[in-house]
Amino acid sequence: MKLFVSATVAFCLMIFALPKVDAGDVTVKKAHVCCGACVNAVKKCLADVEGVSKAAADQNSKIITFTAADDAAATKGIAALAKAGFHGAATHGDKALEFPKPKTKAGEKTNSVTFTGVHLCCGACVRGAKESLENVKNVKVIDVDQKTKTVTLTGEKIDLAEAIKAFNGGGFHGNLKGDK
Repeated sequence: MKLFVSATVAFCLMIFALPKVDAGDVTVKKAHVCCGACVNAVKKCLADVEGVSKAAADQNSKIITFTAADDAAATKGIAALAKAGFHGAATHGDKALEFPKPKTKAGEKTNSVTFTGVHLCCGACVRGAKESLENVKNVKVIDVDQKTKTVTLTGEKIDLAEAIKAFNGGGFHGNLKGDK
């Protein structure tokens, strides 16, 4: 009996002493998912991410979900969504997840900025991208090119941080031209 109790205690200590792997659901709210092609693009960009499964997107609620095997898989899933041009408010369980951020300097102003790698599968995506940037101060022209997946702002002394925040707030993600 002592052997059984000792073995049980040792087993429990071993199990509970293992580092916790945070498997669970990842939710991305406020993503620009407007049509079936957007839904398919979400599923496709997450399909080959190691540790990610059950990818889904709802065009009505604008929510993307997937299951991540651990924190590393959750982070890779968010990176894949960003690379595919999607952005939103992401959580893994109760922890907030950050999307990749472009390289900028505090207070940086520019007369032209181009976002590349933007998800623009349909006319509603094009309109959504443009609308997300309409209230950015000092922007004179917003050029959305569906074919090249770029959005270019032209104006005078455009606050780069404000433009990025507005674009991301519309559910879009893009690299700044020149960033990898």
